[in-house]
Amino acid sequence: MKSLSGMLFCASGIVLMCCMDATAKALGAELSTFQVVFLRYLGAAIWLTLWIALTGASWPKKSDLGRQAQRAALLVITASLFFYAVTNLPLAVVAALGMTAPVYVTLLGAFFFHEKITTGAWLALALGASGSAIIIFTGQSHGLEGSGNLLAWAAAVLAPLTYAVVVAMLKHHSRHEDPAAMTMGQSLLAAILVSPLAFGGWPTITPHIAGLGTLIGLLGAVGFLLLVHGLRRLPVSVFAVLDYTALIWAGLLGFIFFAEVPGPQLWIGGSLIIAACILNSRRPVEAPAAS
Repeated sequence: MKSLSGMLFCASGIVLMCCMDATAKALGAELSTFQVVFLRYLGAAIWLTLWIALTGASWPKKSDLGRQAQRAALLVITASLFFYAVTNLPLAVVAALGMTAPVYVTLLGAFFFHEKITTGAWLALALGASGSAIIIFTGQSHGLEGSGNLLAWAAAVLAPLTYAVVVAMLKHHSRHEDPAAMTMGQSLLAAILVSPLAFGGWPTITPHIAGLGTLIGLLGAVGFLLLVHGLRRLPVSVFAVLDYTALIWAGLLGFIFFAEVPGPQLWIGGSLIIAACILNSRRPVEAPAAS
């Protein structure tokens, strides 16, 4: 029963995070990328503040401020890259490229934590790179929406790399911070950091923009909390398999709301990236090298 509830929590969280990406794409048609990032993190901070107040969970501590500021800066960069890519490329394409993040984590683990890279890890890296290349280069030749926007393609490739850096930092910081406090603190700091870039040039705030702006923060906050509760009940390997369904949800949301119909190159490249992640997650864990 505990395993089943964990799967339901994680599956629901994945769906909500994909809906958040779709909301960001809709907002990107009316707001700048930095304004979307501002609304995403300010909204998450507000919703998580309510969550902590109502549940009695731990508040962020002053001693954690430095770590949260480091993550907040990287989150602003990551979200800016990702939301810019989502606005100019099909949702499923950005989701597929985003799945390379766990493979990047392997490289960062070797750099930051002196973890050895096995033969299987190198093969996973090669598969992930091949899948990304198929999506990017054949995607442009098949005329995917926004394919001529080289900056969008670059953003889609770089976003999972910067996200992997965030994951590597979370791996180190999560031993010292409560999940809700960690997320609320870094979200508030991220909103503050991006605010100078977000203010100026705001359009008239219509009910449509206000609704989407409220929704993006709610989806991000609730989606994260569902994932945390699910991960407490599931092995990471099971969550990883569920996470691959994000490609399907992104494709479905893109088709329903934005009339996006990605070609076979997405599914071929996406399959290679998923295979890379599966191979990477099953590689044996070796002792860190001596520093």
